[in-house]
Amino acid sequence: MKQPSDQQLSLWAEKISRSDKASFDQLFRSLYPLLMRFAMRYTRDRAAAKDVTQDCFVKLWQRRDKIDPEKSLKSFLYTMVRNRALNMIRDLSNITVDDELVSDISEDVNMQDETESAEETQLDSLMQEWISNLPERQKEAFELSRFEGLNHEEIAQVMDITPKTVNNHIVAALNHLRDHYDNYVKQNQR
Repeated sequence: MKQPSDQQLSLWAEKISRSDKASFDQLFRSLYPLLMRFAMRYTRDRAAAKDVTQDCFVKLWQRRDKIDPEKSLKSFLYTMVRNRALNMIRDLSNITVDDELVSDISEDVNMQDETESAEETQLDSLMQEWISNLPERQKEAFELSRFEGLNHEEIAQVMDITPKTVNNHIVAALNHLRDHYDNYVKQNQR
């Protein structure tokens, strides 16, 4: 499903604040997959990510009368998911990887190997490694921007920093990745 526009999200926020179940359902259906994937980055467990995401939607519905349609509902939900996932990790401190997730990742890797050249697969793996080695805040800002599609203001709300700091984190991450990529290209030209 296509990501909803800011105008659509504002309209849903307004309607949900007035207890419109149909708008809540539309919001849930459009953002649930994105928020679930986002929660997975923290929990590394499919069931835990589902619980986190569902809990956040339940809380949103319970507090619907406090929704401000002028503020970003998307960044509010991302913040809720992030905080809930971090709290769950802190409380449980021993989340195990879901066997189904490992199986899904293995299938994805096998399909990738069949369709991509060895060099592209190697570069993809290196890029994932380079991203995972970024400082934690840079990585979070970069992933929210590039993988989750949030803008600087929304990321700032999720991370509780200024949009300028978000920009600084993303620029630093891109410079870091560009340096690694340039070195990779130089090594493979020999």
